This record gives sequence, structure tokens and C-alpha cells, in this order.
Amino acid sequence: MAEKRPAKDREPDPPPPDEGGLAELLEPAEAPPSDPAAQRARLAEDRLHEVMEAYRQLKTENETFRERTARNIERRFESRHERLLLKFIDIMDNLDRALEAAQVNFASPPLVEGLILVRTQLLQTLKEEGLERIPVLGLPFDPHVSEAVATEPVGEAEHHNVVIKELQRGWRLKDRIARPSRVVLGEYRDGTGAAPEGAPREAPAKPPGEGEPSLEDIIARTEAEDLATNPAAPSPAESLLDGLLDEDEK
Repeated sequence: MAEKRPAKDREPDPPPPDEGGLAELLEPAEAPPSDPAAQRARLAEDRLHEVMEAYRQLKTENETFRERTARNIERRFESRHERLLLKFIDIMDNLDRALEAAQVNFASPPLVEGLILVRTQLLQTLKEEGLERIPVLGLPFDPHVSEAVATEPVGEAEHHNVVIKELQRGWRLKDRIARPSRVVLGEYRDGTGAAPEGAPREAPAKPPGEGEPSLEDIIARTEAEDLATNPAAPSPAESLLDGLLDEDEK
């Protein structure tokens, strides 16, 4: 008969399991990292993120490239357009010389009228494109738009430092100077040989009439002479235009 062990020698009963730990034991275990299906899904998701990020970056670069290309094309077009307009400056100079020579040599009125019409239309077209002349004759000297090449004595103080001759006409292309005017300034000195203290605020309506007449004076005088000889006659431009229309109708 086995001997009974005393109660004090028995091992204590284990404590009841914790409810939290029991819940963790009851939950299904996650798939081990070595599961091929889970690895493929994770790799596919990472690859999708990489592709989407590359697509967004490529889209941004493409939009930037298109904007830069459009700006370059527009800038190149404007540059070529400006270069073409600047070539007309020499053409206008030659046309003005031809008109002045025709008037000085007493050319036939139809020739002068035709040159005036061509000049007027060309000036208007160039102005619409942004190329226009800079008015300086009879105005105080402005170094930003004109280049003074000489001075001539004048008899009135109000003509001091005023443009009395325009040797080369200046042109403005939109908001910049395409070619400055080359001018001659009036220089007034009193009996003591001293110049006035400052240039006049307002220039006279017309500077002294030294030198050759301006092209505008030639055109105005030609039209005035035609009107005096035949008051009922149309203007030179209208006469030439009517003649061209009559030829087209024939």
C-alpha cells in the first residue's frame, strides 16, 4: 500500500491562462513569409507603385517639354518676324530717296503720286506690324531715341538743343528702338558766346528751314500744288487707285 504524501509536499496547481494570450492562440496564424503566393502579391503591388510613379513623372516631363517647345517655336517665329521687319527699314530709306529725287528733278506727277501711294501703304502696313518711325524733327533732343552727330548755330534761344535736321530716320519696333535717329541739333549762343541755361521745355512748331526740305514737306507741297491747279481733282492716292481699278475692269 502506497504511502500518502503530505499536503505540504504537493506541487501547486498552475495558474489559469490569461484571456488575452488565449485569444492570440485561438486566432489563425498569418501565412509564413515563405508562402509563394503572398510574396508574388507583395512584389506585384510594389511593381505597380513603381510603374505609377514612373508614369506620373513621365507625364510631368512630357507636359514641361511641350510647353518649352511651344515657347521656343513662338520665340523663334517672333525673332524671324522681327528680322523680316527690320529689312524694310532700308527699303523705306531707298523709297524716300527715290521720292526726294523725283521731286527735285521735276519728275512727272503720276510718278510722284505713285511713289507717295506706295510709301503711305507701306508705312501703314509696317505700323500695324509694330514697326514705326520715331518723330524727332523739331523736338528737343532725346538721347534715348536719337544720336546727335553735329550742331549748327541758330538765331533763337528756343531752338537750342532742338533737332533741326534728321540725317537718318529712326525706327521703333514695338517697345524697343530698332534704329536710333541721326540728327543735327541747333546751338544758340548769345552775344557773349554763352549758351542758354537749359533747353526749352517745348520745341517750336518748326525748326529753322536750313538744308533740304523733309520728305513730309515734299509730299505736302506736291499735294498742295495739285489741289491749286485743279481743285476738283481727287488726291494722288485716289487717282492712282482709280486707274488701277479701271485697268482691272478692262
